Amino acid sequence: MVGKIRKITYIIIMDDRKKRIEEFERDRQESRSLLDTLLENFGENLYARTKDVSSAQQVGFDDISQYNVYLRDIAETNIAIGKVEEKNRRFKELEETVDRREQEEKERSKELAAIYRRLGKALLENDAYSDFTSLFKEQADALAAKLDSLDNRIREIENKDGGNVFTWIGKSAQGLVLRSFLSKTQESQEQLYHSIGERFSDREPALGDDEIASLRLDINKMREVSRSAMEELSVLKEEKRMISAGFGIDGTPQKQIQNLKNHISQVRENLRNLYKSFCAQAAGIMDADLPSERKYFIDTIVTVEDGEIIGRAVKLNQSIIDCDKAIGKLRASLAIDEEKSKIEKLRRAIDDKKSRIDELEKAIVDLEESVSDSENYIKELQKQL
Repeated sequence: MVGKIRKITYIIIMDDRKKRIEEFERDRQESRSLLDTLLENFGENLYARTKDVSSAQQVGFDDISQYNVYLRDIAETNIAIGKVEEKNRRFKELEETVDRREQEEKERSKELAAIYRRLGKALLENDAYSDFTSLFKEQADALAAKLDSLDNRIREIENKDGGNVFTWIGKSAQGLVLRSFLSKTQESQEQLYHSIGERFSDREPALGDDEIASLRLDINKMREVSRSAMEELSVLKEEKRMISAGFGIDGTPQKQIQNLKNHISQVRENLRNLYKSFCAQAAGIMDADLPSERKYFIDTIVTVEDGEIIGRAVKLNQSIIDCDKAIGKLRASLAIDEEKSKIEKLRRAIDDKKSRIDELEKAIVDLEESVSDSENYIKELQKQL
């Protein structure tokens, strides 16, 4: 019962110390965070003051040179980010422009194709151009005759009355087939008109003010617009290709920008370390001793007004030290109790094993006596032989 009470008391004490350690760790973390912020801000302020210090005074202070290198690095990296963003913006602008111009060219091609068909049909209908259209006349007449025939057959089926459901199904099927033939024939006729008009438009322009001359004028104007648009489109595509090739070497714009931002984050982290170190030196909370020339240099840039900041830094640093000491003592106390508990367990185990050894030794003695009794009995029996 006493042992159980001691064990419960021990657990309560252990838990209390662990809670106190957690409290000290929270206090230390809070003080560390406040101190780091103070050191960073004041350190940055101090380095900014070094810009007014002559180069001769800065000789031997590599951290000031490194500070300036970091600032230039950040500025140059931000410029690089701006260039990548501008390239990406231009690339997207080019994509949209190229897509829009290509769509405009498709629409012009459709309009031009429609004019070719109108021109081809007009040529076939005008006997003045029979010397040119004679090569196509036979095919055009055949298609026209086929269209008339299909139209007539479709009308006959549609006008045919009577019959049962099977007759109606048959009429519907015939109508679908004939309409399919009609559509294909119309496409062939349109294609023939297009071919005639396109081939004729490549000839020397004819003088006159008839429909054909007007259509050829429209074609020439549209071709000129298209040529100009394609030249401009070619320039835009080449610019887009060059930008895309640059992205291909260095990765996507998003990846480049992220890599540059990551670089800036790393440089800023290096700067924060410089700031904290410099401020710690100014506040006198550095572990290492500073050379006299370093102390003198710091004295030249630290002002009386900085005394309050330095005092806060010293107090926060002392608070961290006090927390560390308190945590160290509590952990040492816990470790001692844990070792004592371990020793107690080991001693109980030793006592247990010793007890078992005593029992085994007694058992051995009993067995040896039994062996001796058996040997004596054997001797008595041997006398009877």
